[in-house]
Amino acid sequence: MQKVGKRLMWYVITVLISLFCLLIGVQLLLAFSALKFSFTSADLWRVVAETTRHPIQAGQALVAARNPLFLLGSIGIILYGVYIQVRFYRGKKEGWEVDEQNPYHGSARWARPKEIFDGQNFVAKSQNDILAAFTDSLKQGEER
Repeated sequence: MQKVGKRLMWYVITVLISLFCLLIGVQLLLAFSALKFSFTSADLWRVVAETTRHPIQAGQALVAARNPLFLLGSIGIILYGVYIQVRFYRGKKEGWEVDEQNPYHGSARWARPKEIFDGQNFVAKSQNDILAAFTDSLKQGEER
């Protein structure tokens, strides 16, 4: 039951955010169509601020005006949200189990030490040898 509640909560939050974005977009489109070429950034911020302050009233006004863009967009958002919930959240699949003696899947596995230090790919050296080689390379760099 808790999984259903989480999914429902995410569905509601996602739909509300999407409807809010649709509302702002429709309001901007209506303002742009009303002002046409005199549309400025001040008008843009005014419309966004009014819509953000009063989203319910703006939505009710669009529904009362029977704005087809807002109505069809709202229906589309709700149906798309339902589709996503049904299509992609069918529950977790059972995972495959790993054999403790042979911990790899397919052809991938961890290399064994004798495969790493084979004398060709990687030569094992002590920490002092590595430090000496490093300091020698620094001295050679200074001489150039």
